[in-house]
Parts: sequence; C-alpha cells; structure tokens
Amino acid sequence: MYLSKISVHNFRNLESLEANLSPGLNVIVGENNVGKTNLLDALRVALGSAWNNSEPIHLSKEDLHRSSDGNMIDKSIIVDLIFSELSEEEQAQFLEILNYNPKFPEKSTASIHFEWSWNETNDRGYYRRWGGERSNSETSISEDILQMLSITLLGALRDASSGLAPGRQNRLGRLLRVSANAHDKAQLEEVISKANNDLEQNPFVRSAEEKISMALEGASGPEFKQEAIIRSSEPEFDRIANNLRLVLKISDLDLATGKPITRELRSNGLGYNNLIYIATVLSELETVAQAALPLLLVEEPEAHLHPQLQILLINFLLKRGAGSSETHGVQVIVTAHSPTIASYVPIEILRVLHRDPSGKLRCMCLRECGLTKKEAYQLRRMFDVTRATLLFARGIILVEGVTEAILIPALSRRLDIKLEEKGISVIPICGVQFSTIAKLFGENKLKIPLSIITDGDPSIQYENDGEKNWTNEIPKKDDEGNIEVCDRVIKLLAEFIDNPVASVFPSKVTLEYDLADAGEKNPEMICRAWESCSNRPRTFNLDRLKACGNDHEKRVLAVWRGICRANPSSGKGDLAQELAEMLESNDEYFIVPDYIKRAIYHATGCPHEDLCKKL
Repeated sequence: MYLSKISVHNFRNLESLEANLSPGLNVIVGENNVGKTNLLDALRVALGSAWNNSEPIHLSKEDLHRSSDGNMIDKSIIVDLIFSELSEEEQAQFLEILNYNPKFPEKSTASIHFEWSWNETNDRGYYRRWGGERSNSETSISEDILQMLSITLLGALRDASSGLAPGRQNRLGRLLRVSANAHDKAQLEEVISKANNDLEQNPFVRSAEEKISMALEGASGPEFKQEAIIRSSEPEFDRIANNLRLVLKISDLDLATGKPITRELRSNGLGYNNLIYIATVLSELETVAQAALPLLLVEEPEAHLHPQLQILLINFLLKRGAGSSETHGVQVIVTAHSPTIASYVPIEILRVLHRDPSGKLRCMCLRECGLTKKEAYQLRRMFDVTRATLLFARGIILVEGVTEAILIPALSRRLDIKLEEKGISVIPICGVQFSTIAKLFGENKLKIPLSIITDGDPSIQYENDGEKNWTNEIPKKDDEGNIEVCDRVIKLLAEFIDNPVASVFPSKVTLEYDLADAGEKNPEMICRAWESCSNRPRTFNLDRLKACGNDHEKRVLAVWRGICRANPSSGKGDLAQELAEMLESNDEYFIVPDYIKRAIYHATGCPHEDLCKKL
C-alpha cells in the first residue's frame, strides 16, 4: 500500500494541483516559493493529527487561496488522497474508506477526502473528513484508520541536536519505545533499578543528599521540609527511554579502561547530526507496528550537507524507503532545492513542481514524459549538476557549448534583460544532442518555456570555385541566395514545430558568423576581442579586417574564416570571455543577432510576439 495521488484545491498558493507519487522514495524539486512546503502541509492537514509526529496545522482564513490581486477566493480548501496497491489484509483494514473494484480486486484503492470552509458570518472555519467514493457522506473517518497512517515531518529548519536530546520529545526515546518488547523493557528497568540501588549506597551520593536535606530544612522549616534523593532515573521504561541520549563513539580507545572514547553530539557538525537524526527517525518508522503506511516528509535534506554526503543520504533513503523485506515499507517524500540531488536520483522518482506559461502549477514526474529506456539512461548520464539547474528554472535556454553559455547572458543584458533576475537557466549540453533533454518539455510534460539555440552548420562551398582552403570557404546557399542550414537542424525544427513550450532558434551559419553579421560595427569589436586573447593571430586580425574595406559580407566572412575555419590555436572559449567582458564594460554599439533575441524573448516570456514566432 502506498499514497499514489494528492489533489489540492484552494490551499494557500495551490489553486489546483495534482501530484502522482510512487512507493518508496519520491523527490520533488522546484524553485523557491513554488509551493513544495504547502503540498506537504496539505497532506498533513488531510490526515489530521491522530498520529502526526510534528506540530499540527491549525487552519485559518489566511490559508485560503488568494487571487493575483490579493483578494481571498471564497472557495473551500479541498484535499483528496488516493492509496493504491492494497493487499487483501489492507483492504479489510481500510474497508470504511475502500473503493472496491469487483472486476479487478487488486486494483481497488482507498481514499481520504478533506474539506475546510470559512464562514464569514460566524468568523470561524468548519471541516469534514470522509473516505471512499461517498462524496456526500457525513460519516467521519474513525481514529483507528487515521492512526494507521503515521506521518512524520522533518522540517527545513529542524534542530537535530535538540530532537535527539533527553526529554519527552527525544526521537531516540520514540525509537526505543516502538522497538521494545516486554522482556526488553523488564531488562532495562532492572539495569536502572540496580544503578539506583548502587547510588543509594554510595557514600559520596549520600553525603550530597544530606547537604541538600539540611538546606531544604533551613529554607522551609521542619514542618514543610521535603526529602530529596539522587537517582539516575525512575525504573520505569518510558522515563528511561526519554532520558537516554546518543553519543558519538570515537575510534580511539581509552588506555585506562580499554573502552571507546565518546563525545557529545553538540561537538558534531550540523550536517552529520542531521544524518543521525534522519536515520533515527526512519528506524523508528520502520518498526511502528500500528502503522499500515508510515509516511516520512523531509524538507531540504541537503541542509548543511556537502554534495558527497547529499548523495550518500539519497542512497540511504532509496534503500531504506523502498519497502524492502528489511523494512516496514516507509514511503518518503522529499522536497529539495539541490541540483546535486536532482542530478543523482533516478528520473522515475523525480518530480518537478513548476508553473506553466499561463501561471498554472504543475507537478510532473519525468518518467511520464515518454522517454525510452535508452533515453532515460542518456538523460541520467547528462544530468550533471550544471544541467540539473534547468529543473529549478522559470525558463531555459539550451546551447551547444561553453562559448554560447558565456555570451548569452551578456547579450541579453544588451536587451535590458537580466536572465538571473527572471529565473532563466542557460544550459550547455556540450554537443548537439538536444532531443533527449528537450523531450521532457511539451503538452502533458514540463511546461517551462524552452529555447534551443544551435548552429545552422551549412555545408561548405568555395568562392568562385577557387582553391579548396579555408581562405576561400563560404556557406552553401540555395538557388535564391539563402544559406541552407544542415539536415540536423531541419530535423530538429520539424521535431518541435508544434511544441507549445519548446522552440528551436538556429543561426544562419555559426554563432561567430551571426554575431559578426548582425551589425555593421560588430566585426570590429569581435576582432579586438580576438586579438586580445590570441596575440594578433595571422588567421584573423585588424589588418585582414581593414583589407575588406566597407564590404560587410567580406568582413563577416573574414571573422568566420579566421575564427571557425582556420583552426587557430586559441579557443573560442577565450574569445567568448573577452567579448563578454567588452559587452559588459562599455556601451559601444553592438547588435544582438535576431535568432538570439527571439530565443531570449521566448524563454523569458517577454511580449515581443513578432520575434517569438517559430521558424
């Protein structure tokens, strides 16, 4: 049994949202303030506090959804939960919320529905909770049902050291209480009873007790005096469990005793203490006998952890939360901002919470994007930390390599657009294999605006049928004099021609050619940038540019030939760095190529419809 679907309506920023889940570990990523915490809170509200191992949520008028102008929407908060893959025993346990399928009993589900509304006249809220398909039922769900759905939240600002400290809320105490049988309890109580007897006979302790008693008698007088004695703990199991504490065992041995040296948790770092805390909580949930489905909600597990530890933690959750024969089948829902986590987890469990271009919230699982097994493997391999940032973006620009990734932000600022302020990620894929990543975007997929910038890469001809070397090369043109992009680009354009969010923006030839071609003065700035990083190379320099006179087409060819076709020793990445610095540091006239403009406007949603049309 597992929670397979959450539907939320009119709760905080969640006007309408559905999220499909899997057994075991589920990872939900998305930008800040998109609604990840609200989704977890909606789940907690729907299940109530019958067994909620965290502070309960008390709904108020402020939890109602508001329109874009800030006005409260007068609609009820509704949360629907669907549970799937119930065993025969679980179907019997959850009979009062069961949606029985007589034709295929194994496909029967269970459901819990929660509705909360605000009465303006009475100035108070009202709720009801019911189960199954009886939409008009007034029968509440019994506490027994709710207590079989244990839910534990580890919030983003959790204090791991305090959570493991002795006291009533000690997570170690909870683990011991759910793990112990009658024999275990009796043995531990016997240990503490013996310790108390030893303390009672200890002269030093008895001396301290006498001093305290004398002081109490002096303070309260003989008539009101109370006796105070020193004990380690009451020999009662629950109190013992609450007062035990975790300590760290150091590998070195104490030379005097031969036992390991220990130290307090407070001497540990925040990251490691969070790992200890999560491990303790998960161990507790795995042993909860009363819970048919323990749910663990973890916000920002990456807090205080460096990338390697983030990966180790996710591996731990993958193994322990998958319902293996060694566990009780804990279902774990993680929300994260970490590109490291997003790039590492299998795409089958990765979900992206985002807004589509209309502003509607969507929670999309990448496994539902129609990838083949081979494509899923390729995507996992391509999803290094840099590319994984696209899962947190409001708009995405995919480019071939580092050169474009360096220049696009600088060129966008020439258009008075700061990509970082608009939440746009520029992602180099280090090649031209756009289709695998781009397949994630579209109708019923991720609806995040996606621009694909790629070189036209036309075939090469030779000017006037001259000598076949780089000094005579020209891009191939059709009979009407238009440059012909390569078959790869034609295929890519056709692949995305009807895609509602992804568009392809090819150059005429290459980035360098089109940069030079965009404006009369562009070749000169490119030349200066090239000379500053290449020590005046013979393939392209100011002398060669001057030799072209005022013929713009010849000047553009000189840029392209000298930088792209002559294979000079200096790389294009160096040119991109120098040119980007020039573009950022001065207001010199420089025109941004049209195809790059359109790509930027498409990704940012800027209202330049004449430039955003598909090619």
